Amino acid sequence: MPPESSKQSFAGKGWLKIDAKGLGQAAMVPTMLNQEEQSYYLWLMRDWAQGQGAVVDLGSFAGGSAACLAEGIRLAGRNQIVHGYDKYEVLDFSKFQKRWTSYMSQPPASQSGLTPRPLPNHSGEDLRPVVEFLLEPWGANIALHKGLIEDMAWDGGDIEVLIMDASKTAETMDRMSTTFFPYLIPGQSVVVQQDLLHWQQPWIAAQMALLSEHFEPVAYIPRHSVSFLCKKPVTHDQMRTLAVDDMSDKDMIQALRDLKQALKGFPVDKFMRELVAAIKANPQKRKAFEFTNHP
Repeated sequence: MPPESSKQSFAGKGWLKIDAKGLGQAAMVPTMLNQEEQSYYLWLMRDWAQGQGAVVDLGSFAGGSAACLAEGIRLAGRNQIVHGYDKYEVLDFSKFQKRWTSYMSQPPASQSGLTPRPLPNHSGEDLRPVVEFLLEPWGANIALHKGLIEDMAWDGGDIEVLIMDASKTAETMDRMSTTFFPYLIPGQSVVVQQDLLHWQQPWIAAQMALLSEHFEPVAYIPRHSVSFLCKKPVTHDQMRTLAVDDMSDKDMIQALRDLKQALKGFPVDKFMRELVAAIKANPQKRKAFEFTNHP
């Protein structure tokens, strides 16, 4: 699919036509994604992706995002594998059970027309057995990689779709980007920056500004997610020189203002202003939990 037709397909916002029932079994896997984001992930794999590379989900938690991606692949009739990366751990499993119960009582799960399976008996911090249970409908089409994402390597070849949802510090984001971005396919690969507009993680937008020659924004999903089409190869050496962890506040603010111009076709100005204000209110902080002063 040539780049121009790729951009046009995003402009059509076909994912808005996918309702709770359209999510299928993916609606029954708990996630922090909102329903439009879930529909977008399914659409991305069903209607846009061509199966030219791997699908990598960085920060899949209980598997909700991986389920939406895998369901889209299933509906497209392809045999791709979704690689889910996370620690797959919880501090208190009883709290996760409560979250699961709450999720099942709300849309899209409550509107899916499906009956939830009871969670298996479980205790302890390791969530992986529960995630595997929740992802059973997609079998071997989902591969889980447990551990600290920033410490893992990638040797699976080209990546067609990359979900970035674990950039809670500038340092870990730099390391993940350096590991995975060089495997993106120009003109075909999409990177979804799930938290690009979240006020506690301004380094995400700053890095995408530095990479403006390599990526073009193609979709905004309220409230904080922006997708980018890769248009030029990225090398490991380039990523090492474009690290944002040691970037000054002044330079990061300028990068955000640059990206604001690139995103002017999307209704995100207030978020971009909030990112700048967040840096000013939390000087030299590069970890999300350190952003304690809301602008």
